[in-house]
Amino acid sequence: METNMLDMAGGPFAELLSFAEAAEIWNKDQSTLRRAVIDGRLKPGKDCRKFGKQWVVTADAMHREFGGWGPWSIYLTDLRKARIAEQGYY
Repeated sequence: METNMLDMAGGPFAELLSFAEAAEIWNKDQSTLRRAVIDGRLKPGKDCRKFGKQWVVTADAMHREFGGWGPWSIYLTDLRKARIAEQGYY
């Protein structure tokens, strides 16, 4: 069974995004996020963490550093619409 963001709503991983996802949602380049880690704006262990070669970041940290909840809200709305359509209700 595949798990997605909606299934995890309210869980410990509900607001964790890969750098690729966060960069796409906030219309940034992944290198911008990596630079934010190097510059200390995104703090490893608090705002982000590296698992092997994969970085993850919290939505809160993205909001703080790159502004607005707009991109995140649009992403969640689109995800909900896709889920509803997938279940045949849309």
